Amino acid sequence: MVTRATVTSSKTVDFSFRGPLGFEAHTVLLSVDGDSPDQYAFESVGGNIELMGIVDFAEIRPNCTEVTLAVHYDIKNKLFAWLDRRLHFVDSFLTAELRSIRAHFEGIAASYLDHARVMPVLQTATA
Repeated sequence: MVTRATVTSSKTVDFSFRGPLGFEAHTVLLSVDGDSPDQYAFESVGGNIELMGIVDFAEIRPNCTEVTLAVHYDIKNKLFAWLDRRLHFVDSFLTAELRSIRAHFEGIAASYLDHARVMPVLQTATA
């Protein structure tokens, strides 16, 4: 579960999340300059987890963009690093967060008026 994600005016992200077995990750993410306007690279400084990654945006068709995220991480605590290699809890966390974001945007993309009524019996009767 994300416990803090703060974007500062200097374009850094103070990021923390809580995992299983008492694992609490904290890092500060910095933007890495790149050549492509369609890519956003980042790396971490400080904290107990090292992250680096790239986000790539590719327009598939008008008003439809594919977003690809590649992340590499290294947990500094040897016990939690060993547990993560066995249980993959950071991977599970990232996957769950990305699914939540995807569900959010799929919900926005669907028209509110197109949804079928859940319980049509409870609708107001017309005269």
